[in-house]
Amino acid sequence: MNRIEEFYNKFNEDKRLKTRHGSVEYSVTLHYIMKYINKLNPSTVVDIGAGTGAYTLPILHKANQVIAIDLVKYNLGRLKQNVDKLDPESESKLTCYKRDARKLRAIDDNISDMTLLLGPMYHLDTLDKRKKALSEAIRITKPGGVIFVGYIMNEYAVIMHGFNEHTILDDIDSGRLDDSFKINNEDRTYCFARLEDIDEVNKDMSVKRDTIFSPDGAANYLRPMLNSLSEEEFEEYINYQLRVSERKDLLGASAHVVDVLKVE
Repeated sequence: MNRIEEFYNKFNEDKRLKTRHGSVEYSVTLHYIMKYINKLNPSTVVDIGAGTGAYTLPILHKANQVIAIDLVKYNLGRLKQNVDKLDPESESKLTCYKRDARKLRAIDDNISDMTLLLGPMYHLDTLDKRKKALSEAIRITKPGGVIFVGYIMNEYAVIMHGFNEHTILDDIDSGRLDDSFKINNEDRTYCFARLEDIDEVNKDMSVKRDTIFSPDGAANYLRPMLNSLSEEEFEEYINYQLRVSERKDLLGASAHVVDVLKVE
């Protein structure tokens, strides 16, 4: 068992996207997923890094087949339980595999109309590893299909963890941050990116960016404020994030970014 499996065996993945700040990320991401599903009318969707099925479940209603892949056996067990509890009639559409995103054995070439890669890049600590994960996603996706690739952003981590949690001086002294405040991802559970790093992952790949958006923007910075909003105000906050999600001037400082790529 590697450190990622150990981490997720203890981490409550079901709960994360149900918090106020997490539900901003979830609502906006799902909005984009459904927008592309309606455009593509996919027969098969592959969810790499499916976790406990936050996005797998709503997709089951929209596709003939959904393949859910995760590195963590416990997550897949929870996903199956969630489907059995919430949508048992769609269970026959679902196939689950325990796989590393870089080695998708048993998944055929050009099988997917739409591929989600929303978790694995969070944990891959080198450019080479990220390119391997994207290459596998491209291999299994049909030409003209799309891939959603999720990243956690560098500046969010520096501000929220380095400064907010007062680790910044130790981070600098230990070499975890360079003189441009870029995080050294080596041997970390969570790994971070800047927009130029995302461009490097895509370089020389047979994909073209369709759009890039932030599902949560500043929501992670504003947790106490979000928790204080009325339901009506909070709905407007989600509406706000939807409206600004593709603003180039806001992307780099957001907590998460999703790169939507069309396979050529």
